[in-house]
Amino acid sequence: HNVGNVVSPDYSPDGRMIVFANRAGDGPTDIWMVNADGLNPHPVYTGVRDIVATAWSPDGQRIAYAMSEGTPQDFAIYIMDANGRNHVRISQGLRGIGGSIDWAPDSKYLLVYAGPFNNKDIFRIDAGNGDFIQLTNGGNNAGAAYSPDGKYIVFNSMRNDDQADLYIMRADGTNQVQLTNHPEPDWGAQWGQ
Repeated sequence: HNVGNVVSPDYSPDGRMIVFANRAGDGPTDIWMVNADGLNPHPVYTGVRDIVATAWSPDGQRIAYAMSEGTPQDFAIYIMDANGRNHVRISQGLRGIGGSIDWAPDSKYLLVYAGPFNNKDIFRIDAGNGDFIQLTNGGNNAGAAYSPDGKYIVFNSMRNDDQADLYIMRADGTNQVQLTNHPEPDWGAQWGQ
């Protein structure tokens, strides 16, 4: 097995394994795992299309991934068991899903962004049944991440101009507050532990 273009690595909650999307050559993207020390890389799932994001659930039981729907910038969200079995599509009804995923600390919900090109919003998907609610409204939002306690979400938005700034909101989507206002884009915020 060849390790090619590694995308979206994520540690298991116990820190012993890393899951990642891997595309070697022109074929479909696989989901691989490797020991945290780099030993024993092995595929656990071969996708039928490109996989652009992987995320290990905080309880260690499941892995979420974003797989292409066949058109650029349109992905479906799937969940599989951590052993690579039992794949379930949970993003029914959402269109234009982007390629990032974040689990709630309790492993019950996922954050994704979806919607028309240049007008994405943040959605919370129930990992058990696929029900979703929209948390933002307009502004081309992306890159959402839960706080370690699950009470807040940080995300980037272009709602005030054409430049991405960071925002914070409560986990239910209320009290959205702008955190940055720079001439350069602010992307990819993550919470410390």
